[in-house]
Amino acid sequence: MTDNRDLPARLVPPGSGELGRSHWHVTELGLAVVEELAGRGCHVATIARALGMSKDAFKSCRDRQPEVDDAYHRGLAREHDQLVSNLRTAADDGNIVANIFLLKARHQYREGEALEANLNLSVNSGGVLVVPQRQSVEEFLAEQREREANTIEGEVVREARRGD
Repeated sequence: MTDNRDLPARLVPPGSGELGRSHWHVTELGLAVVEELAGRGCHVATIARALGMSKDAFKSCRDRQPEVDDAYHRGLAREHDQLVSNLRTAADDGNIVANIFLLKARHQYREGEALEANLNLSVNSGGVLVVPQRQSVEEFLAEQREREANTIEGEVVREARRGD
């Protein structure tokens, strides 16, 4: 017959002089099971079932035994590190989707939101020149010169059009 100490979790009665009902206690073997299953990405209900208890009982164990919660979080951290490593490898191998996901997940990049950046651009001072991809540098500079020619003291002169 199996000794209760060999089980991952056992039901223990209240301590001497204490009132109440029995509660679950996770053993050293159970702590290893919790960490391993959490590290594999198993759901809390699956971990609880492996320990022979309900999901609510497992939550109570995590609250009552800090070492159970620590084992659970160590497993989650191990899973997290492995997933990021896999994603990083895919991104390094040229997987564009993996690169986009890493940008969004790890660097708070969001599509459709304006980037917070203060750019001071001065073409004459050798600053950074951002040219749209659809234009050559010469086309961009010609367009800038044309805009400057149509500006009087900071106001844009509207071109006369038919019907104006």
